[in-house]
Amino acid sequence: MGVKEIVLGIPVTKSGNFEEYEKSIEWYVNVLGFNLIWKMGIASLKLANGQEILLFGEEEDESSIWYTGNIKLNPHYSIQFTTENIEQLQSDLIHSGVPVGEITFGGGGDKVLMFNDPYGNRFWAIEEQN
Repeated sequence: MGVKEIVLGIPVTKSGNFEEYEKSIEWYVNVLGFNLIWKMGIASLKLANGQEILLFGEEEDESSIWYTGNIKLNPHYSIQFTTENIEQLQSDLIHSGVPVGEITFGGGGDKVLMFNDPYGNRFWAIEEQN
């Protein structure tokens, strides 16, 4: 049968830091345009097209499904966002106060932007050129 869909979990705070957890939800909603679906120690957020992410606190227990290891030293994922206006996204990200790279061009001529969320998670965005 195979995989039906994927939901990405993104660590945003140290476990138990409620204030930072709330700030992280607000950032993903206000800057990237996600909708908060529910939160119960983990927050479920969705884009209008139905794609979902989960925000959670970093877990130090290696047996936990939320264990991240030292993600700041060894990020081990690639998360790509697509956008129709990469310049506007870059402006919004800068306005939110996060580290943002320059817009570059990928191999196919697509515009590419590297950025971090306020918690150090590394992402990239692409505006495909038709």
